[in-house]
Amino acid sequence: MDNVAVVVLDTLRYDEFTSAFDWLPGRRFTSAFSPSHWAVPVHAALFTGRYPSEVGVHSQSPDLDCPAPTLAERLSAAGYRTRAFTANPHLRRDDGWARGFDEFVGYHSLDAYHPDSFDWGEWVDDNTTTGYRRYLDAVWQCLRADCDTVRSLREGYDLLTRSPADGGARAVRDRLRATDFGDRELCFVNLADAHPPYYPPSPGDDPVDVAAADAVTDASIDLDRARRAYRRSVATLAETYRDIVAELRDAFDYVITCSDHGELFGEYGMVGHSFGLSPELTRVPLVVSGPDLEGRENRVVSLLDVHRTVADLAGIELDGRGQNLLDDPQPVDRLVEYHGPPPGQADEFERRDAPLDALERRRSPLWGFVAADGSYAYETHTDGFRTVGEFDGDPQVRLRNLRADLDIRPVEDESPSDSVRERLQEQGYA
Repeated sequence: MDNVAVVVLDTLRYDEFTSAFDWLPGRRFTSAFSPSHWAVPVHAALFTGRYPSEVGVHSQSPDLDCPAPTLAERLSAAGYRTRAFTANPHLRRDDGWARGFDEFVGYHSLDAYHPDSFDWGEWVDDNTTTGYRRYLDAVWQCLRADCDTVRSLREGYDLLTRSPADGGARAVRDRLRATDFGDRELCFVNLADAHPPYYPPSPGDDPVDVAAADAVTDASIDLDRARRAYRRSVATLAETYRDIVAELRDAFDYVITCSDHGELFGEYGMVGHSFGLSPELTRVPLVVSGPDLEGRENRVVSLLDVHRTVADLAGIELDGRGQNLLDDPQPVDRLVEYHGPPPGQADEFERRDAPLDALERRRSPLWGFVAADGSYAYETHTDGFRTVGEFDGDPQVRLRNLRADLDIRPVEDESPSDSVRERLQEQGYA
């Protein structure tokens, strides 16, 4: 029964990973693909071993409310101590993501606080006030709480003044150093240091904030500046991750490092990761570090395989579509899915005065697949059906056959807000 850690380096492109993380030991999977284009559906697949459509967790339904047990639930039932430290707000704000975890810590609570301290993270997540009232409410709740007041106020100040460039890596490193791990441990980590907006570490540099909405407006986007800022953010993450890996390998037999998706910087006229299934979004880094693991594996694998690998290392049997990455996985065709943009895109389009018809055109689902030989085919909203590489037979037929094998869990569609609906009506789209 091995201790296993799974670390998701949120929004890390494969090409940037290969240069900034060349030091990371382990077996590298050079043709690993994600089942979707953003965090929620991908993490649903990691936690369940099923496609997002099968568990009904994606843009239309971001809560992890599927009836199937999660990996953490199964390991917890088998006697594992399960912990999660996540800097991704969706995995803290949306319901169900803490299922099966004995300890589940979100971004605002990642620092290794004293157990007698006020829980600032929980307060931040639950509080809805804004402006000066927010800070006054925080101090008042801290003073009223049964806690070490002086320590808590100092920690609250540290949280308030924390640089927005901190995507969780340094806090997780410090928390890992302060945690006593035992036997039979599962640790899940999400680090968002490479997630937009990009905060370059150089003094005096402003953050680079680009959004998918910018690509469909007349806004001028300095793509070179955005890519440079992203690359420096990745380099900073890589530096801190060296320490994190050292901490994890002291306590865990295996450390699985991956990204959930990539990022676009002008490819196909888009930025970010809100739209589409291009290979720049779905090809991801994947490395398994452990005893005697080294070299490169070029066969096609999927993040679905992480689920099976962890289960086998923990010695439990469970259902899922994945294969054990360490047990000669056989190349098979793997689906990729798009079920609309992440929640909040409508608000983003409103703030940036972007044309809502461009958003509405991108709400319909898209499907694609990576073939066992690495060829890639996928639907688009703007350019029809794209292929990368050579296919034996009609790739559209193969895609239909893969979809026919799905047992899709239906969910209700997300409706636009009243203000968005009014603007759509004004523009003649609703």
